[in-house]
Amino acid sequence: MPQVISSWRELLERYEELKVGQWCFRGDCCRPGGFKTSLERAAIDRWGRQWSEMPEIEEGLLRRFKREAHLYLTNEPAEGDLIGWLSLMRHHGAPTRLMDWSYSFFVAVHFAMERSEVGQPSSIFAMDLEKIRRKVERLGHLSPLLRRDPNAKKEETVAAIIDHQPREALVFPLNPWQMNRRLILQQSLFLVPGDITRSFMENLRAVDQPETLMVEIQLSSTRTFMQEVTRELLAMNMTSATLFPGLDGFAQNLTALIPFPHLRAVDTEIGLE
Repeated sequence: MPQVISSWRELLERYEELKVGQWCFRGDCCRPGGFKTSLERAAIDRWGRQWSEMPEIEEGLLRRFKREAHLYLTNEPAEGDLIGWLSLMRHHGAPTRLMDWSYSFFVAVHFAMERSEVGQPSSIFAMDLEKIRRKVERLGHLSPLLRRDPNAKKEETVAAIIDHQPREALVFPLNPWQMNRRLILQQSLFLVPGDITRSFMENLRAVDQPETLMVEIQLSSTRTFMQEVTRELLAMNMTSATLFPGLDGFAQNLTALIPFPHLRAVDTEIGLE
């Protein structure tokens, strides 16, 4: 069982341990069964589809989105930019194979707090990107491509990772070449499964056992701890208002102000003469 963090000081100490190497982070509720992509939850869990149907489902949703998105967009990804299109779909709430992570530990802390409830612990998950890259680079068909294109920005490299025939189970960090504002502010990246006919966790296990790739930092679910961490995040300006630019993010951030009277102080009325 992971150690349960119960103070901001303890959380900072754990952060110091993760400064060596290259990690990405995700804040989430504790998930005994592991991670699932939004497409997995929608197609398999909600609608009871078969794993063998997943390629056709993804292709159909992507085709529909690409044909009609122009009604709402001023700029579109290039036709062949698969990750760009999937990223745009995920940005607007469509189910995809992409799983959101962040290079920022404190962005992950923010999302862990946002998703936590009293009595229901949340966690920070840290994934070792160096280990993932080393393991995946050993795959025969990917070795020469990743040597020439280590960040997988070219269409042929992306296709070899997520659309290889026969399908290859793996997980790899990918991002669109053109980043939108939210991705930049949240220091985002996506962990993407290579074989969509298998679960995200099966893809991850094909790279290595999750316990060798990932660290889980479980957070206390007490109201006292949640308030302490929220106060520190507000002081760092790590809020929904900054991570989600626009009125929606600003309005969502008002929830975090409830425990702090000085941040929601009401102006006293000045009497009329």
